[in-house]
Amino acid sequence: MQVRNQSYLRRKNKNSIIELLRKKTQSYSDLARELKLSNTAIANIVDDLISENVVYRESDSKGRGGINLSINADYGYVVAVDLSRWQIILSAADFGSNILTTATIDDITFKKGDIEKIVAAVEALTKREELKGRALRCIAVASPGKIDKKSGKFILNPRFREIGNISLQAVFEEAFGCKVVIKNDINLALLGEKMYGGVLKNVQNALMLHVDVGMGAALLIDGKVYEGSHGFAGEIGYFKLNMLLSDENNYGNLNYGNYYDSTSLFSVLSIVKREISLGTETVLKDWLEASGRSWDDVTIDELLKAYRLKDALVVRAIHSAARVIGTFASSMSDFLDLDTVILIGSVTGLGKEYLKYISKYAKNCPVVFSELGSDATIMGTINAGILAVFDGLL
Repeated sequence: MQVRNQSYLRRKNKNSIIELLRKKTQSYSDLARELKLSNTAIANIVDDLISENVVYRESDSKGRGGINLSINADYGYVVAVDLSRWQIILSAADFGSNILTTATIDDITFKKGDIEKIVAAVEALTKREELKGRALRCIAVASPGKIDKKSGKFILNPRFREIGNISLQAVFEEAFGCKVVIKNDINLALLGEKMYGGVLKNVQNALMLHVDVGMGAALLIDGKVYEGSHGFAGEIGYFKLNMLLSDENNYGNLNYGNYYDSTSLFSVLSIVKREISLGTETVLKDWLEASGRSWDDVTIDELLKAYRLKDALVVRAIHSAARVIGTFASSMSDFLDLDTVILIGSVTGLGKEYLKYISKYAKNCPVVFSELGSDATIMGTINAGILAVFDGLL
């Protein structure tokens, strides 16, 4: 039992050293003070990490106590694949989280043969000049939907319905022979915001709400992204609603069955399209007539622009959904004692007036926009890949 406990403590301390060095360069003495360990104990663990080429040590001229230590950015690289948008994003980053090269794929519709296209694009990325001489350590994939932690198979992912219940983990492992992790895109966006953004710098408990074509969420509990027992935490889009009372300004969307139908921008857009078809006056109608388009051609970008111009129809529809989102945020804050609610997705394009409005219904819980925005997911995916490699070393 004692040997087992010593092994556990060593792994725990090794992990803590990696976490600290990922934040900033530190000396042996700095680490010893931070972790309340002896200089000898720190030296033993750090020397192991140096021998594994994970940690870089400066010259010994100052004596061991004052030597600066840092994560070796050139330990290798990870490839991050973001499947959360229609334009697929690929990024390769070193172990200092520096992006070395990127690529995009525009012709993916998630039909048969598209997975092979993505694999081919990743392979092409790994052969770029920027990655020559570097070892591929991990491929991390961000995807919408429910993903089985063990197999990497999709339990629920409407975007992949035409491909079938494949395991992306198995596909990439077979193609590249490296470690592969597949995680929910919104959880990874929260991970990216926590690691690299500023709005969560001193925050331990937070809720991220992704409001776009769909609706989703992710939870930060005690400084860690909470995934739940099966990795499905935060899947709120199809939560059942039972709104007994309806505001006279609502367009009936509070009577819908779930949060997706009540709060997503797709839902708001559908309401606005219906009103335009019924003859309701709106600046959108003018834009459509000027461009020779029908009411069914309104886009989400135009919806956001009309809101910023304070178009009455659009403001009313968006505020109807905002009240549901704000009330939900307030309830979750009361339930989990949250510090902050972060909004991410196209909803951030609505601007400060929207944030001010939704904050009224979130009550005492601060509501902020994501600082990283559309970069949060890819950065979180990079971080997940780096963490997976380091976990394998413990």
